Amino acid sequence: MSLRVKVYGSLLLAIGLLGGGYFFKQLFAGLGPTNSQSKKDSDKENEASPVEVASAKRDSISSFLSSTANLHALRLVDVPARSDGVIQSVLVEEGDFVKKGQVLCRLDDTDVKIRLQLARQKLAQAELQGETARHREAKAAAQIENSRRELERIEKAYRENLVSEQDYTQAKYQHEELEHEAQISDSETRAAAHRVKELDGEKQQAELALQRTRIRAPFSGQITERTVEVGRTIRNLASLFKLGAFSPLQADVFLSEGDAHQVRRGLKAMVRLGVDEAVQVEGQVARVSPVVDQSSGTVKVTVELNPSSDGFKPGAFVRVDIRTDTRSNAVLVPKRAVLEEDGEKYVFVAGTDTARRTNVRVGFESDGWVEIREGVAPGEKVIVAGQGVLKDGSKIRIVEG
Repeated sequence: MSLRVKVYGSLLLAIGLLGGGYFFKQLFAGLGPTNSQSKKDSDKENEASPVEVASAKRDSISSFLSSTANLHALRLVDVPARSDGVIQSVLVEEGDFVKKGQVLCRLDDTDVKIRLQLARQKLAQAELQGETARHREAKAAAQIENSRRELERIEKAYRENLVSEQDYTQAKYQHEELEHEAQISDSETRAAAHRVKELDGEKQQAELALQRTRIRAPFSGQITERTVEVGRTIRNLASLFKLGAFSPLQADVFLSEGDAHQVRRGLKAMVRLGVDEAVQVEGQVARVSPVVDQSSGTVKVTVELNPSSDGFKPGAFVRVDIRTDTRSNAVLVPKRAVLEEDGEKYVFVAGTDTARRTNVRVGFESDGWVEIREGVAPGEKVIVAGQGVLKDGSKIRIVEG
């Protein structure tokens, strides 16, 4: 073997030994960190997750149908003039509360008062004439009665030949004259009575015209608009004010046909202001429409409320929750305890140091609480925070919320 071959062989052997040593060094160096990471992962899995819990309790809970609406007044009407005239004075302003029958403004009544005074004078004169006619009629009736008795006496005497035929004829003629005068008196009395009624009608018309110069509130409420000014000439039926009755207020909500079947008159409702839902007032269902709107398939339900806050005004946007049913002695848990996966609802029930996943059947929901119809017993602690990373059997550590 040549010297060159021996030298190259020695170099190859040295390189092989060095490479193998480096390979095994790196191999064992890699095994060390992998085992350490596995140990850390194992420790992490065994570490308890911090959670917050709440106890399931027994209490009552209600079912609600919710919708939105704009409030409107029970009544909002135009107050019109009832006659032509000139505005003499305006007694109320927008925002004023007025009572039924209160005078809102006055029209110039000078001409009407003169007409009323003349009608009263004419009526008084006609009543006096009627009284005179009745006295004449009464006098005529008394004369007729006396004449009748005298005629009967003379007629009896005439039959017994105690008086002449001329005396009998004269007495009979006088009686007939008195009867004729009585008929005239009766006609005069009836004519006077008719005249009294006619003039009394004129007086009542003048009194009504005078009343119509006083524009009065048709019901108690608030003035929402004033369109009249002093000195302005107005025509009959011209709108002078807008008057609204704000107690109660009403909200019309529109429910599906199916939901409307659960609603009846008298059910309680909670009405919240849209701008601040902390402001709320209780109302009740006043009526349910008997028809379904063909275009929307909804039923109109009217809720009435007596506002306890200035925020409840006509036109205000509100949220209406109609209470359709209430269950007492129900098992309730906070709504945030209930999770859902693949259409199934479940909660995590907290044990001493582990969590147990439990499927549940829920019922009503209200004010952040959920009714548990099946799956959780009263007094059991359910996890309400931190359950997002849990599995069935996960270790937990309960912390105060």
